[in-house]
Amino acid sequence: MTRHWKTLLKAAISLGLILFLLARIDLPSLGNVITHANPWWVVITVLLFAFSILLRTMRWQVLVQARGMIVGFGSLARWYYIGAFFNTLLPTGFGGDVAKSVYLAKATDDPGGAVGTVVLDRLLGILVLLGIGVLAIPFNRADIHPLIPLFILAAFFGSIAGFWLLRQRTLIQWLRDHILRLFPDGFGRRIVSMKSLRSLYEALQDYDSRILGRAMMISLIFNASWILINMTAGLAVGIQASLIDYLVFTPLVSLALLLPSIGGIGVRELSYVGLFTQIGALPEQAIAMSLIIYLATVLTGLFGGLLLLF
Repeated sequence: MTRHWKTLLKAAISLGLILFLLARIDLPSLGNVITHANPWWVVITVLLFAFSILLRTMRWQVLVQARGMIVGFGSLARWYYIGAFFNTLLPTGFGGDVAKSVYLAKATDDPGGAVGTVVLDRLLGILVLLGIGVLAIPFNRADIHPLIPLFILAAFFGSIAGFWLLRQRTLIQWLRDHILRLFPDGFGRRIVSMKSLRSLYEALQDYDSRILGRAMMISLIFNASWILINMTAGLAVGIQASLIDYLVFTPLVSLALLLPSIGGIGVRELSYVGLFTQIGALPEQAIAMSLIIYLATVLTGLFGGLLLLF
C-alpha cells in the first residue's frame, strides 16, 4: 500500500471513530464540561507534557551514547520535539520516529544505528509502562472489565518474550534457517526484510544489560510523568479516579495510540471513553479529558514546528 493510501486509511479511521462518538454523546453537556474545566489543571497538564519530552530525550541519549555516537543533549531534545510535530500535526506517513532517525543518521553517518536507537527507545517506553500496569492489576477495582487485566498481562509478557527472543542471536539464526522455510516464500521474505524489526534486533545485540537497565530506569521516571499527566487532565474535568485506575488505564491508552490514525484522533477519544466510563465517569468527561491531552500534544508539536523552522 502506498503512503498516499495509508494516509487516507488513517484519516478514514479517525473520522469514523469521531463520528461514532459524536452520535453517542450529548454535545451541549460536552461543551459544558469543557467550558467549566479547571484552567490551572489544564495548564499544568500542558507543561508536564512538554517537559516529558526531555525525559524521553534522556532515555534516548543513553542509547545513543552507548553506541559511541557523539551528539549533544540539546540536539537530541530538538529532534524529539520536531518528531512530536511530525507525529501530531502532519497527516503523512513521515512520522516522528522517522524524523528522529533521519536527523541522527545525518549527524552520525550511522543510519542503521540511528534507526535502532529510535525503535528501542519506543519499545522500552511501552515495556516499562506495561510493567507498571501489571503491578497495578492486583489492586484494581472490581468493576473494571476482566478483559482489561488479561490484555495488559498478555501484552506485557508477549513483549518480554519478544524482547528476550531478539536478544538470542543464535536462536534467531536457527529460526530463520529452519522455521521460516516452512512458510510461503513471500511471508518469510517479508519477515526478514521488516526494517523496524531488523533494526531492533541489531540494536539489542549492541547493548549490555547495564545500559538497558539505565534506559529502563529513565523510562520508569518518564512513565510516572505520563501517568501524572493523565491524572491532571482528569482532575481538570472532575473525573473521580484512583491512582490504581490510572496505573491500569494509561498503558492501554498508550497501546491504542499505536493503531493507525491521524495524530491519534478518534483512537484517543474512544480509548478514554471506553476505559473511564467503567469507573463512573461520564462519556463527556472522558472525551474532554482526552481533548486536554490532545491540546497538550498539539502545543508541544507546535513548539517542535518552531524548532524545525529556526
